[in-house]
Amino acid sequence: MIIKTFQIGKLKEIKSNFYLFYGENEGFKKKFISQITAKSETKILRYEENEILKNADNFYSEINNKSFFENDKTIIISRSSDKILKIIEDIVDKNLESIKVIINSKTLDKKSKLRSIFEKHKKLICIPFYEDDNLTLSKIANNFFKNKNIPISQENINLIVERCRGDRNNLTNELSK
Repeated sequence: MIIKTFQIGKLKEIKSNFYLFYGENEGFKKKFISQITAKSETKILRYEENEILKNADNFYSEINNKSFFENDKTIIISRSSDKILKIIEDIVDKNLESIKVIINSKTLDKKSKLRSIFEKHKKLICIPFYEDDNLTLSKIANNFFKNKNIPISQENINLIVERCRGDRNNLTNELSK
């Protein structure tokens, strides 16, 4: 199922444990992943795709292990591609309720098998994260300064936005300075 970034509020209504985040907007993906993981009191496991592919048995054992102290797990898989498709299909088929899987990937082609499965399957959620334009970054900067009660001219905001080169992560770094 495809959900656009402006529809992200609907995620609370949809019961799913599998998410595919793809696209170039790393800042927005990072912010969204931190929102998902901050709300839940689950064990967070971070993997790179190549770690899982090299040691699939360890990954499967980590998924299947239950603990008395932790009820749920959130697994974040970074730098993913179509190579991990078989492993994801195995996890989806097991229908594990206590595990949430977030797959973070760069831009995926329309022909990508991973993207195709996430778009067509009703239990899987696919969210594209496209680059921000200057208008969006300008709104974010305006809101930041408005919340901090800092008066600033639109010219200075435009200068900050231009320095970011379309990256929300860079904007966040510039605003924190």
